[in-house]
Amino acid sequence: MDALIFHVLSRRDIMRLSGKRPILGAALALAVAAFGALAVAAPAQAKAPQSASLTVTGDPDDPVTEGGNFSFATASGDGFNVWGTTNHLTVQVFDPPTGPWTIELSAPVGQPLAVGTYTGATENTYESSLPGIALTGADRICSFGQTGTFTVTDISWGPHGYLERFDATFEQRCTYSTGSARGEVHVTNPPAPPVLVVGVDVAGSGTIDTRAGEVTVHGTVTCTAPATVYVEGSVTQTWHGQRAEGTVRAEAACTPGAPIAWTSSTSTFTAVPFRPGAVTVSANATSYDTTYDVFVGDADTAVVRLKKG
Repeated sequence: MDALIFHVLSRRDIMRLSGKRPILGAALALAVAAFGALAVAAPAQAKAPQSASLTVTGDPDDPVTEGGNFSFATASGDGFNVWGTTNHLTVQVFDPPTGPWTIELSAPVGQPLAVGTYTGATENTYESSLPGIALTGADRICSFGQTGTFTVTDISWGPHGYLERFDATFEQRCTYSTGSARGEVHVTNPPAPPVLVVGVDVAGSGTIDTRAGEVTVHGTVTCTAPATVYVEGSVTQTWHGQRAEGTVRAEAACTPGAPIAWTSSTSTFTAVPFRPGAVTVSANATSYDTTYDVFVGDADTAVVRLKKG
């Protein structure tokens, strides 16, 4: 199932369309550095909701509606896209013969949209201390800006900005117009799917090939859904004030239910060789949650005892 995750687009785009710790997002840089083949996901585009509707009526002097009545719904075969953030939502009907209809509603900057009435909304729908409203339709806009009010009657968010439900009524008046446009918007999506969770552990023992100067360490990864997990980190050892350093790199095809093993071998990249004894191993596990278009991860650091292999 496609994730319904919402990211802000510009107005131009709209008109065109054990030292263990959790890690999220920042692990992307580690994964990309360690595995050049790991693709970086492009920003998510607008997503089609499970169901949606938009109704608009207007006074004769309203430039957007020109006094007309309009009704669109997925149940009637109309195509909808939804995108935004918890602060700002855009709902667009993209396939009417006369051109797309779009309603943007936003809370003041730094605030999430919530149930309640927002008065004094302006055309500044991004990064404003006031609420924002922008209704456009059939290539008609408020040429000199607009003001309005809207009431959110229901809204529900899942993880990572996943929109489950959104219901609102609104009224907009274009500057220099004596008429207004009024409407309702409704969006429904399935309950949010579970978020991918991955874990990593470093085993307390390893081996060293003293002739090759190569250290081998290992551990396990876990996951809550099938995923490729990339493990990246470091091996360090201090000996009489001198420091040997190596890298951890591994890849595991993880499936839920049982830990999956990973193994990594490294030589020192300093002038100091590794020796039998204790080393510190840090491992960062990174994977890509395809449902929510985000990278997730975990990390573990352990003191590992090396024996001759």
